[in-house]
Amino acid sequence: MRFGTRAGLLAGTAALVALSPLMAFAQDGGATALEEIEVIGTSPLGGDDLALDKVPASVRSVKAQDFRDANAPTVQEGLGRSVPGVNITDVTGNPFNKEVFFRGFQSSPTVGIPQGLAVYQNGVRINESLGDTVNYDLIPTVAIDRLDVWTNNPLFGLNALGGALSFKTKSGFTFQGVELEAQAGSFGRYEGSAQWGTQVGNWAGYIAIEGARDGGWRDYSKSNVKRVFGDVGYKTDSAEVHFNLTYAKSTLGVVGPTPEVLLNDRRRNVYTGDQINDNEMGMLAMQGNFDVTDKWSLQTNAYYRKFNRDGVDGNDTDVRPCGTDGQWLCLDGDDDVRNFVRDPVTGKRIRNTYFPTDGEFGPGTTPGSIERNSVRTDSAGGTLQATNESELFGRKNHFVAGVAYDFGRTDFKGWSELCRIPANLQCVGTGQQYYTEVPGGITPVSITGTNNYVGLYAIDTLDLTERLSATIGGRWNYANIDIKDKSTRFPLNEDRTGRAGPSLDGNHSFDRFNPMAGLTYKITPNITAFGSYSESNRNPTVLELGCANPDVPCPLEATLVSDPPLKQVVTRGGEAGFRGQHEFSGAALRWSATIYRSENQDDIINVPSNLAGRGYFVNAGDSRRQGVELSAEVSAERWAFFANYAYVDATFRKGVTLNSPNNPASKNYGQDDDDDDRRAAARADKLKTGQIRVQKGDTLPGIPAHQVKFGGAFKITPRWTVGADAQIYGSQYYVGDESNQNPKLPAYAVFNANTSFQVTEQVKLFAGAKNIFNKKYNSYGTFFETDDIGFLGLENPRTQTPARPFSVYGGVNVKFSAAAAPVLVTKY
Repeated sequence: MRFGTRAGLLAGTAALVALSPLMAFAQDGGATALEEIEVIGTSPLGGDDLALDKVPASVRSVKAQDFRDANAPTVQEGLGRSVPGVNITDVTGNPFNKEVFFRGFQSSPTVGIPQGLAVYQNGVRINESLGDTVNYDLIPTVAIDRLDVWTNNPLFGLNALGGALSFKTKSGFTFQGVELEAQAGSFGRYEGSAQWGTQVGNWAGYIAIEGARDGGWRDYSKSNVKRVFGDVGYKTDSAEVHFNLTYAKSTLGVVGPTPEVLLNDRRRNVYTGDQINDNEMGMLAMQGNFDVTDKWSLQTNAYYRKFNRDGVDGNDTDVRPCGTDGQWLCLDGDDDVRNFVRDPVTGKRIRNTYFPTDGEFGPGTTPGSIERNSVRTDSAGGTLQATNESELFGRKNHFVAGVAYDFGRTDFKGWSELCRIPANLQCVGTGQQYYTEVPGGITPVSITGTNNYVGLYAIDTLDLTERLSATIGGRWNYANIDIKDKSTRFPLNEDRTGRAGPSLDGNHSFDRFNPMAGLTYKITPNITAFGSYSESNRNPTVLELGCANPDVPCPLEATLVSDPPLKQVVTRGGEAGFRGQHEFSGAALRWSATIYRSENQDDIINVPSNLAGRGYFVNAGDSRRQGVELSAEVSAERWAFFANYAYVDATFRKGVTLNSPNNPASKNYGQDDDDDDRRAAARADKLKTGQIRVQKGDTLPGIPAHQVKFGGAFKITPRWTVGADAQIYGSQYYVGDESNQNPKLPAYAVFNANTSFQVTEQVKLFAGAKNIFNKKYNSYGTFFETDDIGFLGLENPRTQTPARPFSVYGGVNVKFSAAAAPVLVTKY
């Protein structure tokens, strides 16, 4: 972690906690002071600056220096270090692929995770079209100038159920000079970045290049990431226009959860491989801000974005050798290769088998499945927004209205390849495609999904008195999703004609108006009270609509199937709180206290199938997320300290029956029912095999209820700084244990330390250590089918993703500043 300038400290949200204590000191060693007024853009497009004390929401801001202080290679790390209510979960076991939870709502790069946060880059929504996922590894972290964390706000469009992350990049107007940085660390970690910015008259240019290589501390978990961002801007006293390019490419070893027994033997172990994601993204975008009159201004953007992914995922499977000669493989290991079932459509007999090559799966050979997928997405769109600052009834008034359109087209292909699973659990492919001839079985797929999203929004903030401001607004969202099936399926009938399964063709439309309203009141010049109510929605994605049939489950990045319709998710929420800022005895204090509640209707979740490695999406009733956030930060001339606490109570609000076949508490799990578990027996009553009954009040899994974060820094000399921080998370239920009948994943605490030394005005050395007490903890847990790889002899179904052990890093930062040309007046 490293220190920034006085401007870095003051750029945080006014009257809220400054998110990095390390920004508490000016480089000249002077005392800090609080800004009198902080403004913030109240829409994803920006340009509509409003004094933050009039915003009836708990907005958090993370600046460029915060990411540097956290030594964060990704956005997730920078957020998780100190933002209240944010916890980072490592599902895949890759440092660039972690998931973000905010107030119990999830944002993830993992296909198949129901998403609850919208993410914007310079006003462009970057949730992917296929599954609303967010590929944080592709975001140009070093180029981020500011990231605002918003709570539930309908102006941020679809998927902002729990809130939105809206970040603005640097430009030659905000960054001048050259900065180079290089570092190395444990487990083959190497990172480097270079950024350059300049302003010449009304023109400015900026470019950032960054790359990272991580050798991975677990088997098969190497990563390589490359990112480039460039911006050209033009500015006068009445207009500002930017053209920018983003390009990123990554190869990520996503090794995933591993059975607890294997982790006890060796923390580096993985369970089946390879699992690799190759991502590539390019985006061209334009942003403009124009003063039309003294009171009216226009903001606009337009973009084109292309995203490609190729994925490989080695898995276990329920297909087993059968018959007498090992030439046949049968689903569920049926020993009778003459077993036939009836096609429910044609009535013809079809066989529950397929024939492998060369007898590769004889006795003692364990078959597996390599799921392969290809995603090709083109997206484009734009936003036009107007802002007015005219008085209304003699009072200050701030009005914003806009229209947004987003288009996405995704070509998706998925197929399965037979593999053999050896002792090292790394699947050896056979080159033979894997399919079954059972109706609704496992088949290749090729589809084109098209998204058309339209949004109309408006918001108005009126000063009712000198202290009291009222805000009212809303957004209408329309979504149309069209799915075209291009699959060439394997024949399924005795005469070898027909299609293996129904068509995936479908057209789905959703629309909703989401209102919001709020008040702010300045109790004193330094203390503000606020409260608000808002609604938001998200429609099912192409992926969810194409994988919603429990009778035809799919490996989420490989195969889609015909579906029953899903309902859109609607969230209604409110929050209230106080925030303040004070100066005393040469120190500056910021603090906040907030309570909130969000009610979800028709939640969409992913549940596992009885068929190994597959799942499907369902509407799982209603849920509630409510909690408390307390935070404070104080800084003086030579020291700084921050602390915050968040309580997240996330529960189901309706009883629902879900599939969870690998949960030990599910109906007919295994052969040894526990007669002493009265609660499990009561809940399993009238359930089908593999099901659990979730009752009202049961806790949503994967979300720790208690979160504590604190940290500080001290200047030993004007040039030498030392610091430390910690994150403490409470216990959480395993994913798949929605009925709360199993022991929890234990609580954990992680402590980090850092130091920096300013050698000269241009050169700084830095070093640090993460997880300094080498805590062996797991941030994610779920269940697996224990008998799919028989030679392992596993009986414990719990599987977890282990966290990275003690690691160190060190590096050098070199910066040459350039004198900036006069900066003309501009907005946001």
